[in-house]
Amino acid sequence: MSDSTIRHFDQARQAALDVLRDLADRSKVARALLSPDIFARIRVALWMPADPSPEQRAELERTLQVASGPFWGGLWLVTAKTPDAERELLEELWDEGAPCAEQANIRINERHRSLSVWLRPLPGPPWSADPRLAKSGPPIVSFYAFKGGVGRSTALAIFAAQRAHAGERVVVVDLDLAAPGVSTLLGGVETVQAGVVDYWLEQPLLGEALDLRDYYIRVSRPSLVGAGGIFVFPAGALDALYLPKLARLDFTPPSEGKHPLETLLLHIRDALAPDWILLDARAGLSEAAGFVLGGLAHLTVLFGGASDAHWRGLRLAVRRLGADRVQHGQPQDECLLVFGMAPANPEIARLAETEFLRQAEAAFEADYYLSDSEEDADAFWYRRDMEDRDAPHRPVVLYYSERIAFFRRLEDLVAYGLSAEDYRRLGERIADRFAR
Repeated sequence: MSDSTIRHFDQARQAALDVLRDLADRSKVARALLSPDIFARIRVALWMPADPSPEQRAELERTLQVASGPFWGGLWLVTAKTPDAERELLEELWDEGAPCAEQANIRINERHRSLSVWLRPLPGPPWSADPRLAKSGPPIVSFYAFKGGVGRSTALAIFAAQRAHAGERVVVVDLDLAAPGVSTLLGGVETVQAGVVDYWLEQPLLGEALDLRDYYIRVSRPSLVGAGGIFVFPAGALDALYLPKLARLDFTPPSEGKHPLETLLLHIRDALAPDWILLDARAGLSEAAGFVLGGLAHLTVLFGGASDAHWRGLRLAVRRLGADRVQHGQPQDECLLVFGMAPANPEIARLAETEFLRQAEAAFEADYYLSDSEEDADAFWYRRDMEDRDAPHRPVVLYYSERIAFFRRLEDLVAYGLSAEDYRRLGERIADRFAR
């Protein structure tokens, strides 16, 4: 591909990657790193088995420049003569990079201005949910949808009520920071003075002087909590000061120490001793959603609809939970799929469910399940497991009901959710993951 045909960044990135594949296949380089920078300039580092001549270096750079066209950013060569400081920097970039499929000696390190939490996985939840271990804790379950309107927050509220009516203590954390929902749904937000956003900003400065009781509301109505308890951490008070506080948040995981969100979860575990922690994640490709989907939860409940618009985004989430983590040498994150607000008409529902399952099978087979030949002791799910009725891609279907869409009192919503077969089935699927 000549530079005259390069009109878009994606073309340049692929063309440069093709050059690196060719160099690696012909053993011209020991390792190769593709590193597009924050300005969309294509930069390349090559680890050479021998020092190239000036003519060879010029030819390498010319080949990559032609491939990348106007997006070319520069070439680094790593040889025996490379200064130590430059070599250390390039080794750090290599270590941060993601392996290129089927070619271990090629990596890609994308540099970016924002959404960094979507592009690198976290190590995992802040504790194990296995009760047999000494330092275990409650399951952390996140609820995520790429698009709104599929009943994510409603399902979370009903699941919280189910567990509370079973006599358990449930903490709900509203991480839909740009459009808080579940805390409003569960009521009592008119009394909110502080919430997740405030904790995020204040904890690094207040330390042990911080009082967790300032940041949550206890739901006290017996019809909602039964014999258990529900504690809600709202996003914050939606007043004139909320937006400036939200704009100060840094979602990037720190290089040292714990992220304030992880600190909050540990604080909740130790102070409130809950049986469950439920996270309501922001829809779309938000920073908060990327953090939650990066490995923070023990189980992610993915909500979607049958349309292509839902699945174009859901596939990114599935890949984030599966293939992206495997590429970084980490196990898949556990997840469960929900077809939300499915048509109530039985005939139309059957057609929609068939289409939803077709989309789910394709997405999970490509980007989540490991092939049967990829044996990995840390992996959870393989393609051979796709017939399992509890496999992650086999959805729980939640049907549209006017009693959910137009309820006047939260008690009415909870009463419906506690009796409805589809919501009972979802609650059992979630609980069974941890009962195992």
